[in-house]
Amino acid sequence: MKYEKIYAPMLRPSELRRRLKDFPVIFLPVGSIEWHNEHLPLGTDTFHAEELCFRLAEELGGVVMPAFWWNTGDCHRHLSTYYLPEELFEMALEAVCTGFSDMPCRLLVLINGHGGKYQNQLLEKIPEKLNCRKLRYKVISVDPYHQIQTCPYRIDHADTVETSLSMELIPGLIKMENPIGEDLYSHKLPFANGLPNRIIGRQVWEAFRKEAARVIVEAFRE
Repeated sequence: MKYEKIYAPMLRPSELRRRLKDFPVIFLPVGSIEWHNEHLPLGTDTFHAEELCFRLAEELGGVVMPAFWWNTGDCHRHLSTYYLPEELFEMALEAVCTGFSDMPCRLLVLINGHGGKYQNQLLEKIPEKLNCRKLRYKVISVDPYHQIQTCPYRIDHADTVETSLSMELIPGLIKMENPIGEDLYSHKLPFANGLPNRIIGRQVWEAFRKEAARVIVEAFRE
């Protein structure tokens, strides 16, 4: 595995202690299982969040925990989309976040890969609630939907920009040769604004990397 020295389940206890001693930060990917047309996998959002966590941890330090796959609300109803009711999503994610209390970390970073409105709102709300409990670590959330202000592109849903980002983050999981139909939301065919390409995906990643790294380092120093 490419990131075996960063991914917590692959580490031995001594390796975990050493990484958290060098940079006591835990990354938690938060994503979804959701329809992404026929060219992208159902786990696109989670795979994006995982890869973003791995890249940031590789650059800054810290460890990456297994992803929280379950999304919530404000998404289409489809046989390939799974989501938790909002109250259960909030309760479950809070429980996962507080489960790191015995680890020697100073910062827990949630990386959200799903753009649904309610999930984005909860990913802002949950850190505020947990930080009021005065855990031994601070909790923050960063996501590429809000923290790429320096980039001209905004992530859409299984369209040009999200597919371009997939070309940068998870190129081996894209099947552009598959028959791509209309979007479940807009009922329009994707790519009307141009075909996806990795250059766009790299711009989105670089803009997010720069901003996310700044936010994480600032929160760590507080």
